[in-house]
Amino acid sequence: MQLSSIGSRPNLASDAATALATSIRSGALQPGARLPSETELARQLGVSRPVVREAIAYLKADGIVETRRGLGLFVNQQDSLRLRRAEIAASEQSILQFLEFRLGLEVEAAQLASLRHTPENLEHMGAAEAALNAADDAGEDSSAHDLALHLAIATAAHNPLFLTVLQFVSSPLLNSIRSMRDKDRGEEANVAIRRADHAAILDRIRARDPAGAGEAMRKHIGESYRRYAAQLAAGGPMPAHPALQTKAK
Repeated sequence: MQLSSIGSRPNLASDAATALATSIRSGALQPGARLPSETELARQLGVSRPVVREAIAYLKADGIVETRRGLGLFVNQQDSLRLRRAEIAASEQSILQFLEFRLGLEVEAAQLASLRHTPENLEHMGAAEAALNAADDAGEDSSAHDLALHLAIATAAHNPLFLTVLQFVSSPLLNSIRSMRDKDRGEEANVAIRRADHAAILDRIRARDPAGAGEAMRKHIGESYRRYAAQLAAGGPMPAHPALQTKAK
């Protein structure tokens, strides 16, 4: 196992945990393999042993490694999907990747919601939209309300897998929404765009227009993607998802 030094960063333990997890998942260490000593890990990462110990605590909490008394640290069998909030928060580029993931999931959910929604689903989505708009009007953090609206749309798809996946990633999803809100804090125009996007999505769902609902959701996620990407420092980002390279008409 060979790791690159992570140097000096604001959250060394979180970065060290991410570097270790990435190395393990790349196959550098197979399930059942023993990890190098704390001293060796600290040397390779370029951090102190206390930082390594804190990083190991993250990995234990996620079930990636385990301690065997008297033997040391070992890699667990990775037989279940795990996603830590820190893995989404680790870089701004990862938030763009998360938006691409949402595109593939939520466009389909919106289309199905337009075909399958019940009166109760419409009431739930409407209440979530109203709570979101009220929080924005009051200048409050509306991220949780935004998430609730998207979960309500997934529920209306009446395919439990859409809701299950969104709930599974709800913590990093909420984190990415908050990160984007922090980027455009004080920009009233962006609040207006989000509000219009949500209204358009729900309008097409109510009208039982699957093509329109899917396109409205695609436009909404695409606007977030383009706005956030434009705010990042230049550094040669990867090409955007084909559906996000041009503005929806």
